[in-house]
Amino acid sequence: MARQDSGPSEPDAAGNTRDRIKSVAAELYVLRGHEGFSFGDIAASIGTTRANIHHHFGSKQQLMGELIEDIASNAEARIERYWMAGDAAFAERLSMQLDDLRRYYERFNKGDQDRNVWSPLSRLRHDLPTLGDKAVAALERVNRTYETCLRHAVDQAVKAGQLRPDADADDIVRVLRVTLLSCPPMTQDAGRFEEIDLLFQALGRMIGAGAQRQGRSSRGE
Repeated sequence: MARQDSGPSEPDAAGNTRDRIKSVAAELYVLRGHEGFSFGDIAASIGTTRANIHHHFGSKQQLMGELIEDIASNAEARIERYWMAGDAAFAERLSMQLDDLRRYYERFNKGDQDRNVWSPLSRLRHDLPTLGDKAVAALERVNRTYETCLRHAVDQAVKAGQLRPDADADDIVRVLRVTLLSCPPMTQDAGRFEEIDLLFQALGRMIGAGAQRQGRSSRGE
């Protein structure tokens, strides 16, 4: 039987309860979508009452507003870490991005052929008709962040000789951005992450081929 939560009598306890509510809600949202979970589901999961969840968030609309912001902010931070920060080689950035995608996939797909939605951004796209402008704005923010960070990574790779100097940066950024955003539905179609592994291997070979051609050109071969 679910225990009765003691309520937000202490600030630390209140903050902890609020964080737990959001954490469970975020998991349920990715797996089930906006219409697939309720305050009752959250309450049963963490052992509290629906009244206590209403106390912390007021309404599901308010809770979803915070989740949307969290999803966008978290995605932006990860994109910046993998594609903007430091001076990692382009292939290493691809590898870090692949590891990030794999972690999300395995978090929401425990068994073979689960085919669960595992990307918070993909779930937002599914729910755009319900969530409206706030979700649209969040996805646009993430797209802009991808554009900026991928452009930085491509420019850095060209300067380092990892991509050809005559490479069309606009095309590369566009292909990478659309590819990365399209990874979640690929795994749902295939029922496994292997499809993404193969895709990233192909991208890596393309990058390596560009660097090799540049090296031969610089040696006059």
